[in-house]
Amino acid sequence: MLLKRSGLLLLLALCMLSCKKEPFVPNTANALPGLWKQLGTFTGIGRVRAFGFTIGSKGYILGGNAGSGFNLLLLNDFWEYDPATDKWTRKADYPGQAAEYIRGFSINNKAYVGTGFGQRVFIPGNSVPQNNDFYEYDPATDKWTRKADFAGGARENVIAFEANGTGYMGLGTNDSYDKNYKDFYKYDVTADKWTRVADYPGSGSFGVAAFSINGKGYAGLGGAAPNTIEKDFWEYAPATDKWTKKADYTGKGRVFSGQFVIGTDGYVGFGTTITENLDDWYKYNTLMDSWSKITIFNGAARYDVASFAIDGIGYIGTGNPGQLDDFWKYTPTKK
Repeated sequence: MLLKRSGLLLLLALCMLSCKKEPFVPNTANALPGLWKQLGTFTGIGRVRAFGFTIGSKGYILGGNAGSGFNLLLLNDFWEYDPATDKWTRKADYPGQAAEYIRGFSINNKAYVGTGFGQRVFIPGNSVPQNNDFYEYDPATDKWTRKADFAGGARENVIAFEANGTGYMGLGTNDSYDKNYKDFYKYDVTADKWTRVADYPGSGSFGVAAFSINGKGYAGLGGAAPNTIEKDFWEYAPATDKWTKKADYTGKGRVFSGQFVIGTDGYVGFGTTITENLDDWYKYNTLMDSWSKITIFNGAARYDVASFAIDGIGYIGTGNPGQLDDFWKYTPTKK
C-alpha cells in the first residue's frame, strides 16, 4: 500500500528534514520567476493535512492533525487570515468530526466542506474512521449549517473545486489506502443536492492536485494503490460532463502537493515522492496547455500543506514533516 499516513510519512520525516533559509529569495537567486516571502507564523497549533481555502478577500485554514508518528491529535479549529494585516483570527469551530483531509469549495461567499479522516473509529461499534458529513459556513454570521451528506459515502483525500457556481467533489480512498475511488459528483447549493457526473479518468485517486479556472476543473498527479505516483493531468468541462487529457505535469510525479490559482494559471508544488520531499513549483498555463517551472521554495520542503490565493497572491503554510506552523506568500513576477 502506498503512503499510508503513519509508517511512510514517519520515514519521510526522518529522511527529509531541512534547515531554514533566508525568508525572502529574489528572482535572481532562483533564476526563476516568482518571489517567496515569509509572513507571520500561523496562530493555531502547527499541523498537517489541514484544508486551506478563500472566501472573498480572506483566507481560511480548517482542521488537520497536530499529532506525530502514530499519535493522532485531530483538529476542528477554524482560522481566518487577513492579508491586509497579516493576522489570524479564530472563528467558530467546525461542527463536524475533528479531522484531517477535510475538503470543499467556496460559492457565493460561503464555504462548503466535509469528508476526511475523523474520529468516528473511537465510537463503540463504528469501525469506519472516514466521514461523509458536509457543512456550509457563512462568514457574515460566523455560523455553520449541516447540509446533505456527500453522496459518494465516507472517504478521505478527495478533490474538490467550484465551477460556474456549482461544487464538484470526488475521488479519494479509504483508511487502508487500497481503494482507488474515481467517482465524481456535483453539488447544487440551492437544492442542497448531490448528483453523480462523469468518473475521473486519470490514474491517481488520492493526494491528487485540483483547482478550477474560468468555469473548468483541472485535476492530476496523485497516487493510486498499490504503489504508483502519477503525472497525468485532465480538464473537466461541466457543460459537456467530459474529461479531456491535457499536458502531463513536467516535474516529478508527487502526492499531497499544494496548489492555488492566479489569473488563468494554476500553480502546483511541494508534495512527496516515495523517497523525497519536494520544494519546486510549476505553473500550468490553461491557454497554452503547458507547464513551466517557476520557482524553488526557500523554506523547508514539505507536503500536506494548506494553500490558497487571494487577489493574485498565493499563500501556503503548515504541513509535513513536523507539524509546521510557518506561513508564506508567493508573488508572481516575469522573467
